[in-house]
Amino acid sequence: MHSKLKGLLGAAALAIVAGIGLDITTTATYAQAQETKLVDDFMTWSLSDYEKETGKTVPEFKQSPQFDADVASGALPPVADRLPAREDVMVERPREGIGTYGGTIRYNATNPQSFGNVGYTAWDAHLAGVTTNWEIVYPDIAKSIVLADDNMSATVTLRRGMKWSDGEPVTADDILFFFNDIGGQGDLPPLPGNFVVGGKPVTVEKVDDENVVFHFAAPNPAFILTVARAEAGFPLAPKHYLQKWHKDYNPDADAVAKQEGFASWVDAFVSHQNGQTGDFQVDPNLPVLKPWRLTQVDQFGNQYYKRNPFYWKVDTEGNQLPYIDEQVRMLISDPEVVKLNVQSGQLDYADKFAQADLPVLKAGEQAGNYTTMLFSADQGAIVKYQFNLTVDDPVLRQVFNDVRFREAMSLALNRPEINDTIFFGLGVPRQWGVSSKSPLYEDWMGPYFADYDVDKANALLDEMGLTKGPDGVRQRPDGQPLRIILSDAINRVQLSELVAEYWTALGVPTQVNTVTRETFAQAVAAGQVQASVWFADVVSEKDMYTRPIWFRPPYGLDTNPVGGGLAWRQWDLTGGKEGEEPPPEFKAQQELVNRWQATKLGSDEYYALGKEVVGNTVKQMLHIGTVGEVPYIYTRSNKLKNFPGDQMLYIDHLRGGHAEQWYLAQ
Repeated sequence: MHSKLKGLLGAAALAIVAGIGLDITTTATYAQAQETKLVDDFMTWSLSDYEKETGKTVPEFKQSPQFDADVASGALPPVADRLPAREDVMVERPREGIGTYGGTIRYNATNPQSFGNVGYTAWDAHLAGVTTNWEIVYPDIAKSIVLADDNMSATVTLRRGMKWSDGEPVTADDILFFFNDIGGQGDLPPLPGNFVVGGKPVTVEKVDDENVVFHFAAPNPAFILTVARAEAGFPLAPKHYLQKWHKDYNPDADAVAKQEGFASWVDAFVSHQNGQTGDFQVDPNLPVLKPWRLTQVDQFGNQYYKRNPFYWKVDTEGNQLPYIDEQVRMLISDPEVVKLNVQSGQLDYADKFAQADLPVLKAGEQAGNYTTMLFSADQGAIVKYQFNLTVDDPVLRQVFNDVRFREAMSLALNRPEINDTIFFGLGVPRQWGVSSKSPLYEDWMGPYFADYDVDKANALLDEMGLTKGPDGVRQRPDGQPLRIILSDAINRVQLSELVAEYWTALGVPTQVNTVTRETFAQAVAAGQVQASVWFADVVSEKDMYTRPIWFRPPYGLDTNPVGGGLAWRQWDLTGGKEGEEPPPEFKAQQELVNRWQATKLGSDEYYALGKEVVGNTVKQMLHIGTVGEVPYIYTRSNKLKNFPGDQMLYIDHLRGGHAEQWYLAQ
């Protein structure tokens, strides 16, 4: 390992990277094996580790002037009393430099169920965190996470004195509340799939107020990455606040729910709990561990967030983070209005642009005092198309489950034309999959069934017996015309219309149906979606290792299985007690993924199995790509500092953005 990197990380972070516990003297770490180089200066430590590793001393803690009056009046404790115990305070080194306090920044969301991607870490706090490009996984809410040698358990130690945003202590009881009273209990939402290991839910044992032990039914070396992301990364809930709506703690919970307008205590509880991850919070009083807390939702759906006075991180000079006073999530559904707001300086950072917007955005930079940024995507497709393998139409299900059909529909796509027409030549015509830079990529994957070959596509459909009728429309096995409805809930209409044209030319008339995400999710759950377009992320190496949603049933999230197979997933998670047994090839793929996730990150077996997981999925043609390696377009105000640079990879909505250390230049 480079000596500079070793000095930066300290023992705790190295242990997280390696997944080998705290004994790092005799075993090579994953960071060493990869010769990790950080893309920028962002890094974190517990304060005691920071002072030991750097030889520097963090001076007296300081706070935003916004809190001075409240501290002086006694409405708020002094900053040192709001932070964890001194040695457990988290120290964060900013990307560019120490920031200044103050200001409000605004960003865009297209609908109530979307979020501002690059600011994702403004809304998430997890047991573990990641550096900018996921080079290092480090303890975050947790002071330490230590896997047992056999990977069958993990000990999590919380930061002493850490507090929720209402000032109440964070303890092991909040973790037990999540596992014993919420996840999978009765009608409450199930545990995230990452917490079902070896077909059995993870169990949690309390040691004391700061320590718990997670126990697994099978080796789980991916645990550390699991608790660095998404809902699974936040396996705790503020028991002191939420128990009011839980029937096991409040016998009047149903009455409280009905008084608030909910049908049951379950509906009320879920509503009040929602928002610990993402910016989907509903209850402004919900205690959180995020840098900002929701204070208001106006009549237009805009959300207003103010700094958390009990946030548990400081910079290297002892300034409590975040630097910025407030963030505002602007609900703007019209892409043209988003561009106008960027050009007039009304949005401090923005995303959800099309490649066609690039010339307009670049032309407006000087007048709008912003910079257009292109983030390289660590994924092999910009979006992907899929057929629902468990659609509720049994004849269509038979057609969609024949790999020849999926191969034919892939060959029908003129990818060079798509690249030129839709993506202005910025991408690479290729098949869906991992990025060509991924260690799990093999050269055959990109071009696999990615040629534009209408003759071969027609031959495959003929071979299936899907013959054309007098009108040129192919016939289903039941003699009915083969027609497909292509659902688009992510506003890729121009591309989807072009895809529909190619498929229609094969004798498979395809109609694009634009829908809201809420309507789409309901239709997916009911098995009514036939084909769809969806995002093609979650293929970055570390991300897919913990969340292989495109590589085993269901093909998508358990809550939104866009490619079908949810009943197959239930069968696997319950050991065959529920759901539907998958066809042999999908059952074997699930078993392969399980084996891969039980291997140590970075080992030879890990890479061999990972390539097999990806290769099988590409060959199954479950996801059809059009163009890949396309940069994601963002804009940021030139006043906004410590923002990620162009070297940042687009991984899972730019989770490594770390908005808490952004600041506005005076």
